[in-house]
Amino acid sequence: MTTGPGSEPRRSRGLLWLVVLLALAAAGTLWGASALVWAEQVFRGPFGNEVPVELRGADLRAELVPMALASLAAVAAVLATGSWLRRAVGALVVVAGAVLAWRSVQLLTGAAPVSSAPGAPPGSTPVGEVTAQLPGPLLVLLAALLLVVAGVLVLVRGGRMPAMGAKYSAPGTAKRASHDPDRQMWQDLDAGRDPTDDRPR
Repeated sequence: MTTGPGSEPRRSRGLLWLVVLLALAAAGTLWGASALVWAEQVFRGPFGNEVPVELRGADLRAELVPMALASLAAVAAVLATGSWLRRAVGALVVVAGAVLAWRSVQLLTGAAPVSSAPGAPPGSTPVGEVTAQLPGPLLVLLAALLLVVAGVLVLVRGGRMPAMGAKYSAPGTAKRASHDPDRQMWQDLDAGRDPTDDRPR
């Protein structure tokens, strides 16, 4: 099957936006997981009364919201960088996804009692084991998978993805013309020029 002259730039740009969507979805998933109830812990108050307390994702995994913000920052980094720097960002995203997966599996495989919680009575102590609920950790596992896939795509295909920050590069850099007519056409379109205009640039 034959593809048109602009098919590779279109595929590369589509791959870039796929990475962006994966990272944005991971950020939203992490944010939602931080607000869900992950577990329940019974606390015994100073007068012997026992109170069940719901533990949300942000209570058990303080890194969830910062990791959601880091995923958004990764979107900007992937869009603005290129070459080896973009691949370094991809490697960091893969590591972050792996760490998130490991941390959420810790709770699924048996969490230790927590010493305090926002809803626990003052001066109370935890009693028994944490009763885990699956949706929160599973959401984090999903977010971790999304980040790993996005990071691997950047590592493997990052060099073929366009750098959105290239159009804002220094004027001397922007004036360099490519000897490849297809590539020159895309450079002209990115710069807002008419590629069919034969006047000297």
